[in-house]
Parts: sequence; C-alpha cells; structure tokens
Amino acid sequence: MRTGRKAVGHFLFWLLLGVAAGVFLAAVLSYHEYQTMEKIAGTAIKTGSLARGLKERLSVGSEFLEAYGYRPMGSFGDYFPFTAGISVLLFLIAGLGGFWGQYREEMRIKGRILGLTEYLRAVNLGEGAALNRCEDEFSHLEDEMYKTVMELWSTREAAVKNHEVLAERIADIAHQLKTPLTSMSLMTELLEEYQTDETEEYYSRLSRQIERLRNLVAGLLALAKLDSHGIVFHRERLAVPDLLESVSELLGDMMAERQISLVEEACSSECVLYGDRQWTEEALLNILKNCVEHTPDGGRIRVTYSQNPIYTELRMEDGGGGFAKKDLPHLFERFYRGEGAAKDHAGIGLALAKSVLERQNGYLYAENTADGHAGFRIRWYR
Repeated sequence: MRTGRKAVGHFLFWLLLGVAAGVFLAAVLSYHEYQTMEKIAGTAIKTGSLARGLKERLSVGSEFLEAYGYRPMGSFGDYFPFTAGISVLLFLIAGLGGFWGQYREEMRIKGRILGLTEYLRAVNLGEGAALNRCEDEFSHLEDEMYKTVMELWSTREAAVKNHEVLAERIADIAHQLKTPLTSMSLMTELLEEYQTDETEEYYSRLSRQIERLRNLVAGLLALAKLDSHGIVFHRERLAVPDLLESVSELLGDMMAERQISLVEEACSSECVLYGDRQWTEEALLNILKNCVEHTPDGGRIRVTYSQNPIYTELRMEDGGGGFAKKDLPHLFERFYRGEGAAKDHAGIGLALAKSVLERQNGYLYAENTADGHAGFRIRWYR
C-alpha cells in the first residue's frame, strides 16, 4: 500500500514536470517562430519587396505581422500538444527509471534490516542463527551486533553455570542441615516430659526456633529444585474452591487461634485451572500465610476468584494496613523482609510462590487495594 502511494506520487510529480516542460517548450518555439517571421517581414520591407502602399504604411516587420493578426504567442496552441506529449513521455521514462532504482535500493535495505532483525530474534529464542555477512553500509553494524551477541552468549552461559552451582550448593547445605535438625527435634521430644515451670518457656522457644529452621530448610530445598529445573510439574484439572479448602485447613489452627476468618466470593459458577496440585497448594499456602501474618486478631481475609476465556484469577486481600510503597518492588525477592514482617519470617515464601506459579504459566502480583489493605492477584492463563 505504501509503495503504491509512492508510485502514484512519483507519477504525478514527473507528469507535472513534463506538462510544465511542454508549456515552456511550446512558448519558446512559438516566440522563436514569431521572431523569425518578424525578421523576414522587416527584411522584405527594407528591400522593397512589398507593395508600395504597404511599404509607406509599415516601417518594421512587427507592424506588418500585427496587421495580419500574428502575435508573439500566436502559435502556442499548435506547438503545445506536440511539445507536451514529448516532454511528458521523456520525463515519465526518466521518472520510471529513477523510481525503479530507488525501489530496488529500498528493497535491498529492507531485506538487510529484515535479515538482521531475524538474526536477533533467533538469538533471543536461543536458536543458533547464522549472520549473512555483506560488504555494504551495514557492515559496521553487523560487526558490532555479532560482537555484542557473542559477548552476551558468553555472559549468559557463565551466569547459568554460576546459578546452577549456587543451586547445588544451597541444596547441599539444606540437606546437611536436615540431619542435625532431625536430631534436635528428637531431643526436644524427649525433653518434653521432663519440663518444669521454669523450663517450659525455654522449651517453647526452642521448639519454635527448630520449627522455623525446618521451614527454612524446606523452602531452600524447594527453591534449589526450582532453580535447577529438577521439578517436573504434573498438570491436572484443579478446582479453585478445593484448593482454597485444602490450604485453609493447613492454616486452620493458626487462624482459629487468632480468630481470623476467611471469606470466599465466587464471581463465576465454575473456576478451574490446570497445574500441579502439590506445588500449587504450596504456593497458595505461602501467600495465604502472609495474609494471616499481616491481619490483626479478629480480622478477616477476603478471597475472590473468577474465570474468563483468557485466564482464571484469584485475589487475596488481608485485613492489614497495606504494603509500604518502598516494599512493593521487592516483595518477591528472596530473603527480603519488608515493614511489619514477622520475626520468624525468612523472606522466601513469596519468592517460592512466584517461582512455582510462573513455572505453571501463572503470574503473581502484589498491590494495595482501594480499601488500603494488602492484596495479591494470581492469574493462570489458559
């Protein structure tokens, strides 16, 4: 469409130039004819070739020509069709040649740009694309692109390798911690029957710290498995109400102790998603636990879910005072603890939830609701 408009524009431009040239040539030829006739008539008058009566009345050739109706542009109409036709034809031929040369050059440049774009797209997709080298005005750009791509590939490979090594180290450390934690748990169970009033508080603190370490080790192991892609997700059809029921049962004692209620609202008759039940429940458990921790005693957590042809959405809104603005960009970073975080909060629950959901074509967002509470929005795209 754009090429067609350019072709029409070129045609009209050269057509107008041809017509203008035809007008100019017709005017020049007509005036030249008049000048020639004037000289002939003037010579005839001077040499006496004309009749005596005319010679007495006319002194110059121009007067003679005017007496018989000749004007400087009198022959313009006779010359114009011929000069305009020749000029238009010549100018259109020249314009066609120029347009064809410009069109071929534009196609060549577009082809080069398209080739470089496809090369970058293939690189972004991780495909091994070859760069067709040519000696033209794009040669320097090609060289710089090739150098940059090679450097990025090298950096990426080094980063992936370092990431894998880090995941392996984290997994090794977590596994090594499991043994002493198991021993400590067994010893605390043995000490439980020997408690006195003086040692009961210390025993309770020790049990909570051991449980905290156990949760931390479990989270580190899960993150290490996700980073090393050692987890295979089994997709199955999951009903959102069933998932929420399972998760709320796991936190039932914690919510009952603080008298926190869970209010569910369904915006559609059926709300399902496809994912791994165990890992999806783990992600939702971490999110709901965060909501419980930031909801005051006697408060409530509002959960709404809906479904449309594009995605299934689940929203959780706690009863607290919302996220601090400075915390919102960092909530899903590992080991980040924002304002109001619980003392035993390690900062890996939300990071783990985000990783699990994104590996299952889901997305997790954090926001402050219109009521000033903290909210999480989860979308599973079909």
